[in-house]
Amino acid sequence: MIKVEISEDARDYILKTSDTITVDLVIMSGCFGATNEPLVSIGEPSVLENYDEVIADGIKVYFFKGAVSAPDGIRIYLEGNRLVYQSLQIEGLIYEFTPLPS
Repeated sequence: MIKVEISEDARDYILKTSDTITVDLVIMSGCFGATNEPLVSIGEPSVLENYDEVIADGIKVYFFKGAVSAPDGIRIYLEGNRLVYQSLQIEGLIYEFTPLPS
């Protein structure tokens, strides 16, 4: 099971609208290949079978199946200025570089 820590400000931000977040893995590509990047969003995933559920501090966290965390677990935190724009960020996930086919 993945150990999850949610910062207090991130928890408050999430609980304003939901008690559930989803961590997806999106492929970002460019000139030098592609990389997998995590994306944290508020709400449930559309296809629950593709995710594993962890309860952290009263919040349901859905991770894409096969997610691997650093030995100390992962941390979800809030980034940005609350007057302009804020987003949930994640650290501690281990994912691999995916080169584009030649």
